[in-house]
Amino acid sequence: MPVPLYFFSEMAWGESDAAPASASSAVYGELLYECVACGGKNLRFWRTKRYQYTQDNSVEAFHICRCSDCGTGFLNRPPHADWLKTIYQYSGQALTQPVTVAEILAREVKFPNITVDAARMARDADRLNGSGNRTALDIGSGFGFYTRALRREGYCTVSINPGKYENTVFKELNGDEPIPVMFESFQDSDPFGVVVMSQVLEHLLDPEQAVRKVSRLLASGGVLACAVPNFESFAVKLLGARDNACLWVPEHVNYFTEKGLRVLLERNGFKVMKMEQTTRIQPNALSKRIKSGEKISSVLESLVMRFQRPFSRIVNSLGMGTYISIYAVKS
Repeated sequence: MPVPLYFFSEMAWGESDAAPASASSAVYGELLYECVACGGKNLRFWRTKRYQYTQDNSVEAFHICRCSDCGTGFLNRPPHADWLKTIYQYSGQALTQPVTVAEILAREVKFPNITVDAARMARDADRLNGSGNRTALDIGSGFGFYTRALRREGYCTVSINPGKYENTVFKELNGDEPIPVMFESFQDSDPFGVVVMSQVLEHLLDPEQAVRKVSRLLASGGVLACAVPNFESFAVKLLGARDNACLWVPEHVNYFTEKGLRVLLERNGFKVMKMEQTTRIQPNALSKRIKSGEKISSVLESLVMRFQRPFSRIVNSLGMGTYISIYAVKS
């Protein structure tokens, strides 16, 4: 198996702390002069972020800019499209080796997460779908929980996902396989009543082009159900560039706010029907950062689970939830 570009710095740069110009030009895309969400030009530098898949922490790979008009952030310069394609042919979830459906289901039993979100988004998308069309497109279908939830709501589904590790789990879970392509390469002439993009839009180099393509794929009155990390979350405010949920580079190239996401959809022909925030913290979130002993880790995990719901209600109400979900109808 070829070496994923997760390990690009070691593979291409060796022991050097700085990339040579030829390597740099192969890794990075073009400079951006407009906000990826609202199109505004009032941009400012926000932080430098070191990417995660390297053994050399001195490598400073990306600069994050922020739009002063809508608050959206994005990498500038973003990773080159070829770099992202090399990553995503294996996984869109930082997997460096295959996993089984049993392992994924065991995680969900211990801490229900994807299954809960998939059921909620499929249910709300169906409720808002006014097209009468009962076909759904699951973009970036991952392990297959969203496709399974859409089928339970009575939809015929088309799923696309380039990652071979997730697609193996998808097949075990659902009995069929996604189309193994990037969304940019997907073509379909038949309209859909629902399009789901959960944790996808932040990965795309041109989110506006993606939203326009979704609009073309949707039937009139059809609904886009989209979820992204929240750039104004409590974690980003607390940790700054040290946050690795929203600011997960190089895969996450865009960092949306509620305002930016709304503007992006509305200026491309969608009517936003519903927007909400969700927060769900992994039980080991504190123990991993503190790196404590087994007993202390167990206590910390118990505290996280005990205060999970009240804490989530508070941060969501303040607009600082971990994720934003938005439902928008094609006008």
